[in-house]
Amino acid sequence: MLSLLFLLVAAPLYATNKGQKAKRKSVENTMTVAAIRPAGNDQAFIQVSFYESQRFYKLPKDANPAYIKLLTESERRKTTVTIKRASEYSDVILTVTRK
Repeated sequence: MLSLLFLLVAAPLYATNKGQKAKRKSVENTMTVAAIRPAGNDQAFIQVSFYESQRFYKLPKDANPAYIKLLTESERRKTTVTIKRASEYSDVILTVTRK
């Protein structure tokens, strides 16, 4: 009987914690651009690599031109920019800002 009572109390708490993890909105990283590869005619994304990461990130071709300018400036001057992505596992850049 006591174990059933424990399950009734613990189950909603577990469900609440699990839902909060799913609500995490976005991830921000501050990094320095290593290289920018322009998109080809058949590609929808510009590839961006950073010194701090071994991954290639993607910026949509139709992204705000100011983002491309900030990334190019970061590559040229070796300054940091902050990028925002939808999740830790996403490689698509949503926004770019100066630190």
